[in-house]
Amino acid sequence: MRIPIMTISGDTIDGLLIYLSILGILILVATILRLKIPLLKKYYIPASLLAGIIGLILGPYFIGVIPTEITSTWSNLSGKLIVLVFAPMLMGKGKKTEGGVEFVKKVASSVSWSYLGCFVQYAVPLLMAVFILVPVFHVPELFGVIVEAGWAGGHGTAAGMAAVYEEIGWLEGQSLAVTSATFGLVYGILGGVVLINIGVRKGWTACLGKATDLENKENELYVGERRPVDTRTSISSGVVDNLAFHAAILSVAVFVGYLLNVGIKSLTGVSVAWFVTAMFGGLIVQQVLNRTSWGDAVDKAVFSRIQGISLEFLVAGAVASVNVSVVLEYAVPLLIQQGTMCFVMLFLNIWYARRTLGKYWFEQSMLLFGTFTGVAATGMLLLKTCDPENQSDALTVYAGRAPFTSWAVGGGVITSMMPVWVNNYGALPVGLVSLVLSVILFIFPMIIGHWHKQPLIDHRSTTT
Repeated sequence: MRIPIMTISGDTIDGLLIYLSILGILILVATILRLKIPLLKKYYIPASLLAGIIGLILGPYFIGVIPTEITSTWSNLSGKLIVLVFAPMLMGKGKKTEGGVEFVKKVASSVSWSYLGCFVQYAVPLLMAVFILVPVFHVPELFGVIVEAGWAGGHGTAAGMAAVYEEIGWLEGQSLAVTSATFGLVYGILGGVVLINIGVRKGWTACLGKATDLENKENELYVGERRPVDTRTSISSGVVDNLAFHAAILSVAVFVGYLLNVGIKSLTGVSVAWFVTAMFGGLIVQQVLNRTSWGDAVDKAVFSRIQGISLEFLVAGAVASVNVSVVLEYAVPLLIQQGTMCFVMLFLNIWYARRTLGKYWFEQSMLLFGTFTGVAATGMLLLKTCDPENQSDALTVYAGRAPFTSWAVGGGVITSMMPVWVNNYGALPVGLVSLVLSVILFIFPMIIGHWHKQPLIDHRSTTT
């Protein structure tokens, strides 16, 4: 039975505000559940994902309390919120990282691993689609692009790709990509925890010497003096609120990105996702600011908060609006595809990582494993679990690789263009090119002299 407020049209401003409020209520309820239920805490289930699942259960495919009008609005909203996530990605000044030949080699290996993880998540699913899934299960060839969008990209990218899928006429793409993202996130969290326990027992971990109790985590609700300070004020509140100031700068980046988007389409006829051009719009705005006295006024941490808000609502709305009938229709090929990729990523994160990432390979591997199966936050929580005191150089290397990868893979330019390339040229050519690039990237550490013939480092004798 629907409550009266559910009949308000989402086409009006009032309706949009009410629909967002309902989504916010779901996030609040999910947050309370996340903090109170030990099982959810143990496996680090994000509140936004939980909110989306609650919304899905209450939606038209199950209980029916939340009607299709609302879930459709949430789905459409996801494709717009992703613009706010990407626009500030190249804005603000990051921390400087250490130098040195060995560090450069580590960063190069990490960059190589990241692109390898990206192209493998295209090569294997696309070739599987061509030779198995399309002829046997009659799925579309574009079925092969949902792994990278969902795993390396995460729920935010999977939901935000709706505009790209709609542009090429594949309306089922978003639901399948979001489902893939959910599968990857669960695998990343549970698989990562299992791998850490195995790593401790086998002596792979450099920072842990015995099996840890993963349920013993600090209180996740910060109160009083425990509240961290993670942003800085750039402008007097007598002029304008600091958050409003950054939102205004972000608005310029979004608008510049829109102009770039329109310009590219009118000049070349090629459609590029708005969130991609918004990212470069942010870079242009930042470069202009750097040539003025305002260059240091931009606080990256404030932008991170804006990105965080957008992502939480984006993920919750996208999961809640998943088209269940589409997922059920493709259930068997989905399980085959996703299960195969579980083994592929396991190989890259154990056998390959041990030979390429050098000292602290396991800590770096867990960070990358979480990032390329779920989101960066998954990688961070796995790193925190296996390196609680931040003794390894995994974060430093990760930061060093970011400028070379964040714009391209896991939700960047390559992610946004891959469905277009598959649609234009076919899954087989694109899959073969991805395979060739994967092979080149696979041997790259050998070329730069960062391949270890004796990979297994047993830390059991040196840890407590």
